[in-house]
Amino acid sequence: MSARTRFGLTWWGQRWTAALEALGATYANRLPRGRTYARKGTVFDLAVAPGSVTARVQGSRATPYRVSLRLPVFDEGTWQSITLALAGQIRHAATLLDGRMPEDIDGVLAGCGVSLFPRPGELRTRCSCPDVANPCKHVAAVHYVLAQTFDADPFLLPALRGRDRDALLAGLRTARAGGGVTEVHAPDEIGAIELAGLSAQDLWTAAGDLSAIRVRPARSRDPSALLRRLGPPPGPLGLGDAEFACEDLIASAADLAWRLATANGEEPEARRQ
Repeated sequence: MSARTRFGLTWWGQRWTAALEALGATYANRLPRGRTYARKGTVFDLAVAPGSVTARVQGSRATPYRVSLRLPVFDEGTWQSITLALAGQIRHAATLLDGRMPEDIDGVLAGCGVSLFPRPGELRTRCSCPDVANPCKHVAAVHYVLAQTFDADPFLLPALRGRDRDALLAGLRTARAGGGVTEVHAPDEIGAIELAGLSAQDLWTAAGDLSAIRVRPARSRDPSALLRRLGPPPGPLGLGDAEFACEDLIASAADLAWRLATANGEEPEARRQ
C-alpha cells in the first residue's frame, strides 16, 4: 500500500468507518493513526468469520501483533425477519442477487431492530500489543483494511453478522418464491413530494436544453437474466410454460424499448400496430 491508498471507496466501506467514528471520541481520535499504519501494509492474514475478525499486524518488534474484533451475530429469528423484509422489496432482492448492497439496506434492518454496522456497546476489540489504549493503532489499522475488504466483497458484512452470501441469497429466492412475501414500499417512495409543492407552470421554466443531453443506451444481451436471478415467481406459478412465457414477454419488451430508444424520433412499426 502507499500514502495514496484509499479506504472506503463504496458507501458500505465508508459507512463502516463512519459507524466506528460514531462510537465515541476515543475511536474518532485514534482512527487516523490507524489509517496511516494501514497504508504501510502492516496488516495481513485478515479473516472474517461469523461474529469475529482476526488479523496480524506488523509492529515495531519482529513478532506481529494479533488483533481480534468481535460483533454479535443475529439469531435465526432475526435473520428470517431480515430476509422477509428484503424480499418484500423487489429492488432490494434484485440488487443483492446482482451482487451489490442496497444503499438503504440498513434502514430495512433498522425495522428489524438491528444494523450491519457496529452500534455502541457491540464492538469488542483486542490486541496483543502492550498499548493500554483501546483501540490501539493496530486495531485501528485493521478497521481500515477491513473497510477495504468490505469494498471488494459487501457480503462479508452480513457474513460477519452470521449469514454468508449463499445462505442470504438462497433465503431471498425462497422467500420470493414462497408466496408469503407482500411487496412493500419504502416510506420515501410514497408521498415524497407534496402535491401542493408541484406547479405545472414550473415544468416549462426548467433551465437548460434537454436536447443537449447525450444519451448512450446499451442493448441488453440477456434481458431476462434478472428474472432468473429472482428465482421462481411467488404464488401458484412455477417453472415451465409460465416461465418461458415471461421470458418471451421480457425479450419482446426489451426489443421494443431498444427500438424506441434508437428510432430517431420515428415511432417503431410494432408500436403503430
